[in-house]
Amino acid sequence: MIAHVMEGLILVAAMVFIHGVGTLVLLRWIVLYRPHWERHGGLMVNTFSLTWIVGFLVLLHILEVSVWGLYFYWRGVLPDLETSAYFSLLTYTTVGYGDVVLSKDWRLMGTSEALVGILMTAWSTALLISVVNSVHLKTIESWKKKDQEKADPHRFAKEKEDHR
Repeated sequence: MIAHVMEGLILVAAMVFIHGVGTLVLLRWIVLYRPHWERHGGLMVNTFSLTWIVGFLVLLHILEVSVWGLYFYWRGVLPDLETSAYFSLLTYTTVGYGDVVLSKDWRLMGTSEALVGILMTAWSTALLISVVNSVHLKTIESWKKKDQEKADPHRFAKEKEDHR
């Protein structure tokens, strides 16, 4: 029992590490890409960018699920790799159909994966909300500027000349 708890803590730490590094890589990419995003923003660029970010986050979660699945397979908890991966995905996402269950000795490990899955999903959701809010604010700002330019085109033409 103690060994399972220790292994569970190691897996939890590994998930936090994987998610933390993945998040930092994603944030670095966003910072590097942001000037292009702001300069060429629009429906297609924003949609592509948000799709890429969501895709990256999904891949990060798939990596984490895979680590759990490989662990269950390696420890012989479940009969084969496919069942281990299936169980891990259902547990991480807290779907838990109940068609595959762990033995009494391993139940605590399954609940640990579910808890980590909730936390890592919340972490990704928080990041995604932040990015989407930023895109929305920039889009609204752009729309307001265009509306102001339409209302007084001469003023904005003069301001553009002054900045050159």
